[in-house]
Order: sequence, then structure tokens, then C-alpha cells
Amino acid sequence: MHVVDGEIKYVETDNTGNDDYDGLHQVRACLRGRSMRRRVYNPDRLKYPMKRVGARGEGKFERISWDEAYDIIATNMQRLIKEYGNESIYLNYGTGTLGGTLTRSWPPGKTLVARLMNCCGGYLNHYGDYSSAQIAAGLNYTYGGWADGNSPSDIENSKLVVLFGNNPGENPHERGRCNVLS
Repeated sequence: MHVVDGEIKYVETDNTGNDDYDGLHQVRACLRGRSMRRRVYNPDRLKYPMKRVGARGEGKFERISWDEAYDIIATNMQRLIKEYGNESIYLNYGTGTLGGTLTRSWPPGKTLVARLMNCCGGYLNHYGDYSSAQIAAGLNYTYGGWADGNSPSDIENSKLVVLFGNNPGENPHERGRCNVLS
């Protein structure tokens, strides 16, 4: 990111390497990552805490102070833990804002929120991750295990490649492999 006087001016992607797939190909940032500046400066982005004042789904909120927000969160967390135990608190680490200030998505057990919850007696953690849980399950049925199969660079020897749920324009990890096919 290029920042001038505290403001993001633009996001520059990786300009090293080339598009040849040799295991060290250029991995450009995806379109979502390159548009991060628009997310940060979006006029609809919430920049302060809001409290619901109407019925759920009614869309009525009022601005509250950070101190009031922290008090509401602490009071409700203490109530939930007392009534239902620490398992009633679940930390979702993949929320679309990877690298958030409080969550720092990875590794999940080392985030500030996870450390806070451990000081309160623990929390319910996830199993696997949102990115590879389905892959781990599927590989057992297709290859017989997690680490089986060909090297990604072997794609150039393929006569047919079928991609499920893959958009090479969005997923920079696949772009180098797909370039080999053209």
C-alpha cells in the first residue's frame, strides 16, 4: 500500500517474477485485495459503535460511545459465560476482514480476542479453517489422504483439467497454473 500523509493512495501488487509456472511464479494480489482502499474509505463503512434501538430487523440504531460499547460487550459476555459456559463464545476468524485490528485472523489461537477469551477461561474454537475444511474432507475420497496427488507444476502434462469453484481472475494462486494451459 502506498500511503501519503496517512491516507492510502493506491495498492500496488507484486511486480517481480513472471507468469511462467515454475513453482515461483508471480502471485499478483487479487482484485478484492487491490480494492482494499475503497473498503477503507467507503462512505457506508461504520467508524463508531452503534446500538440497536428498534426491533430486530427494523434497522433503527443510535451512535454510542466506545466506553458504552465495551460495557455492553463485557456485561453480555459475562452473562453468557455464567449462564452457558465458555463454550457459548465462538470466535469466527474468517470474516472478510482478514487482518482486522482486534482479530488478526491468523493464526486464530494467537489473536488478541483469543488471548482475551483465554484470560476469561477459554472459548469454543473452530476445527480446520474456512478455506481448507472441505478440501481436507474431499481429498480423502479422491486421493485417499491429505498429502496425495500430483505436484501443481504437473498440470502442464494434463490433457484435461476440470476446475470446480475456481475463478482464475479472482484467485491469484491458480493463475500461474492456468497460464500453463493456454
